[in-house]
Amino acid sequence: MTSTTFVLGSLGVLLSLPAWFLFIRAAWRIFRLISSGTTSPGRFSHPLRRLGRVLVEVFAHPRMMKKPWVGAAHWAVMVGFLFGAVVWFEAYIQAFYPAGGWPLLHHWPPYHFAEEVLAVGTLLGIALLIGVRLRLGHTDKGSRFYGSNPTAARLIEAVVATEALGMLLVKAAKIAAYGGGSPWADFLSIRLAALLPASPVLVSAFALAKLLDGMVFLVAVALHLNWGVGWHRFLAFFTIFFRRERPLGPLQPVSLDDAEEGEQVGVGTLPQAPWKMLLDATTCTECGRCQELCPAWNTDKPLSPKLLMTSLRDVALDNEKYLRDPSLYQADSSEAGVDVLKLVGQNQAVHPDVLWSCTNCGACVEQCPVDIEHIDHITDMRRFQVLVDSDFPSELAGMFKNLEVKGNPWGRNSAERATWVEEARRDGIEVPVVGEDVMDFSDTEYLFWVGCAGAFDDEGKKTTRAVVELLHTAGVKFAVLSTGENCTGDPARRAGNEFLFQMLATDTIATLNNTFEGVPQGQRKIITTCPHCFNTLRNEYPDFDGHYDVFHHTQLLNRLVREKRLTPVPRGPHNRKPITYHDPCFLGRHNKVFDPPRALLGATGMELREMDRNRNEAFCCGAGGARMFMEEKLGTRINEFRTQQALNTGAEEIAVGCPFCNTMMSGGVKALSEEPSQAPVVRDVARMLRDSVLVDGHLPAPREREFLDAPVRTALPLTPKKLSTPPAPEQSKVPAPASTPPPTPSGTAVPQPGGAVPVPGGAPVPPTPPIPQPGGAVPTPGAATPAPPQPGSAVPKPGASVPRPGSAVPVPGGSAPTPPQPGNAVPRQESSVPTPPQPGGAVPPPGGSAPAPGSAVPTPPRPGNSVPRPGSTVPKPSQSVPTPPQPGNAVPKPGGAVPPPGA
Repeated sequence: MTSTTFVLGSLGVLLSLPAWFLFIRAAWRIFRLISSGTTSPGRFSHPLRRLGRVLVEVFAHPRMMKKPWVGAAHWAVMVGFLFGAVVWFEAYIQAFYPAGGWPLLHHWPPYHFAEEVLAVGTLLGIALLIGVRLRLGHTDKGSRFYGSNPTAARLIEAVVATEALGMLLVKAAKIAAYGGGSPWADFLSIRLAALLPASPVLVSAFALAKLLDGMVFLVAVALHLNWGVGWHRFLAFFTIFFRRERPLGPLQPVSLDDAEEGEQVGVGTLPQAPWKMLLDATTCTECGRCQELCPAWNTDKPLSPKLLMTSLRDVALDNEKYLRDPSLYQADSSEAGVDVLKLVGQNQAVHPDVLWSCTNCGACVEQCPVDIEHIDHITDMRRFQVLVDSDFPSELAGMFKNLEVKGNPWGRNSAERATWVEEARRDGIEVPVVGEDVMDFSDTEYLFWVGCAGAFDDEGKKTTRAVVELLHTAGVKFAVLSTGENCTGDPARRAGNEFLFQMLATDTIATLNNTFEGVPQGQRKIITTCPHCFNTLRNEYPDFDGHYDVFHHTQLLNRLVREKRLTPVPRGPHNRKPITYHDPCFLGRHNKVFDPPRALLGATGMELREMDRNRNEAFCCGAGGARMFMEEKLGTRINEFRTQQALNTGAEEIAVGCPFCNTMMSGGVKALSEEPSQAPVVRDVARMLRDSVLVDGHLPAPREREFLDAPVRTALPLTPKKLSTPPAPEQSKVPAPASTPPPTPSGTAVPQPGGAVPVPGGAPVPPTPPIPQPGGAVPTPGAATPAPPQPGSAVPKPGASVPRPGSAVPVPGGSAPTPPQPGNAVPRQESSVPTPPQPGGAVPPPGGSAPAPGSAVPTPPRPGNSVPRPGSTVPKPSQSVPTPPQPGNAVPKPGGAVPPPGA
């Protein structure tokens, strides 16, 4: 060590002190910012598995390798940065002692070889990344770097390149000054050494330059906490470690216990943001991979997943003092009249059009190299907008009401779910219905969950019919619920109405568990044609104790073809139509089911032409995230954008595996095809397979029905379980004669005892009480009668008070509904509490005839009349109540006729 090298070394130490101070202070600020967030449950389970995932994603780069050249370049830069940190700290020693280095390592050839390879790899890698960024640019909206911070990117890239060059120069100067060097371990620096003078001071100077280069990086990121391109080098390990076990598929569950106790539902203000949201926001590296595949961004809508996260990051950093100490916000009068902590709004961090443009396709989550969970954060903000602010697109109000009142998003009558069953039976196709043909599941293997689209949509019904015909032909033991089905709740949950989703889920799980009574878990098999139902039943219902083995219909049909239960007729070359297949997001990207549909198309003998965007990178049709039920008012229609990609293949048919995709792609074909007669046909894979097994236009003879797998069943109890019924109002033990039931309104079916008749507008009409036998109890005259709910009472009006649990449909601008207690079963409409008869109301005799629907109401008897004779009319509640018969009086015989009105 000479005086010169001592000065250089001391200079390096002194200059690094403020750099390290600024960096450590900035890191502490980020830690305090993230830790100020609310809880993010389920982030610490299975720590060893999480650690293994971190190692795989960091060192194998599976996300980055989807772009192989860019992935390889980034891997070299990343490893060079990690290892370069070791070499960078060695520069402190080399600045003082040019011949020195890490003990035990600086004379070891493998260490020098690793340093050499990583320095060269980092230089080549960063050069490629710089070239990619320059080629794509930042100004074109089609570039994934549009909206990213170019200054931060260029500075960080320059620092990385200079650091890698410094690694080589220090080695070369050291070889030039002291000799040595290995032809294989120092294969490049030994050649650079021939160009340099033999000067120990030059070694110290290069070491100091390398230190100063690192200090530039430390100071730059310390002064700019919003430079994700720099901070992700430290934070990405944590976002990967703390991500959910399955970032795609199920949404993060919400406990409504907290909501009942006044806790937050969703995220509406910055103090409500979970710490994982704040961690994701500060980690975003602005690479734009999410933006590149986002269907909203690519069709000129304002949503960019990247810009969404950077907006959340910026508002969090701008208001971090309020997060650390909320009292400061209360005392700050400079923001009077402006809620700077509110996240969603016209002039807030997240514009409503940004929030509601998301289709939940999952491309952003799938592509993000640092495991940011965009869909979870969007869903949290939607939940707040719906359940707390009641501020959401008006089209959703009708969907919410339809789901609550009718059990499907279109508001169709439940009886229509049986239409396709009746049509299939008329054509000789056997369709067993649970509760009618199948009383228990002991001799049934699969439950075919038809879904709302499969029962109500015309194209969906055709797919349902094709699946049933194939199952019937293959001899599969299956059954359907028919009118016993309800919506699984997926549209409600994806739109943010977690309250309504949990009501529907509780109801559906109760139905399924009753259906599968005696069938152990692992044998409760469900098949469905709807990927949204598939995802909900398979991935989201387990959070509510609904455990089933769920299969998409293409998976089961593919098995039937492999096992020769279905045999497609071979096609000749002249019949091999070119087709293309569109991957549904909730089947493909969310659940990784890519091959079964393609295998079935191959079995039909078609020529498959893949679109440019397929499988994990398939483009969305635009129907997910409840967008199916919202009008698309901004930019290009997503379905037309995707349809154009299908038309570019030259396919004559477009195969789909989802009823929503079928609707969207069919609409796109109609909009884009100039000649409708030459337009491609959009059909489900099941319909194509069904057509391929026809022989002379007819289905083959059905096989004998049998189990595909050996069944496992548990013995059912000999005594059937009693269904719990709500307690009846108190009644007096007064014998009463039988009487006539009130007339049924025209056009409605007579409800069964305990049933409820829904009225247009929402609330169910209380059902008619059970008919007592002669001599039974009659309510005491004058007893209070519960009033039936008024039509529409299930929907809170704007500004109305919080509705009781059971009315899950908020209205835009209204107050938020109070969630039910989790775990309580949400009753069906049929389980409404019966309203007792009106005072003095007569009860129909068994076998007595009732007035026809629409007939006039019978005239009541005059006040003071004695016990009504058999067939007499019913007195009004306002009139005196007939005196019950004295013991021994004659009791009207059952079957007494009802006189016509006016008699």
